[in-house]
Amino acid sequence: MSSIRTIVYTLDDGQKITARELAKVIGVSESASRNRLNRSSDPKKVFKPYSISNGGKARGSQKKREQDAKEKEAEMMKFALKHI
Repeated sequence: MSSIRTIVYTLDDGQKITARELAKVIGVSESASRNRLNRSSDPKKVFKPYSISNGGKARGSQKKREQDAKEKEAEMMKFALKHI
């Protein structure tokens, strides 16, 4: 079997690091650290601490869907009360 290819990223200050090493340092998943390394080679951005308020959120909002469900439920209740 062939070995797993490990990509070594070179940062702007000349430091060489892998996604796995970065993940251990800042406490995020390897996928998140790989994404940081692909987006930037600036050490300040790459080693920036993980912030819950900035990450891990769903891309879409549930507000519209919840509002539509409430309106539909109110409409159905009104219909049910009319036909009792």
